Amino acid sequence: MADPFRTLSFTDEFLETFGSKAFTAAERKTIRKALRLLDTDERHPSLRVHQLQGDLAGLWSASASDVLRLTFVRTGHGHKILLRCSRHYDR
Repeated sequence: MADPFRTLSFTDEFLETFGSKAFTAAERKTIRKALRLLDTDERHPSLRVHQLQGDLAGLWSASASDVLRLTFVRTGHGHKILLRCSRHYDR
C-alpha cells in the first residue's frame, strides 16, 4: 500500500486481498479513496462506519461503496487495523 496513513495499519490478509485479482483497478481506486477518508475523517457519511454484531462482534465496518466493505479493529487513540476488504456479506 503506497499511501502513507497516520491511523491505519494493515494485516497481511488485507494486503493480499487488496492486491488480488478479486478487485478491478477501479474497485482498488475506490478502496484507496475510502481508506484515505477513514484515516482523516472516519465520520464521513459515505463510509457508514458501524460496529458489527453477531459472530463478528468486536469488529467494525466501513463502506468503500455500495458493494465494497472494509473490516477493521480499533486499537485505541484513533488507530485502526484493517483486516479485510471484501464485497458486502462476503466472509
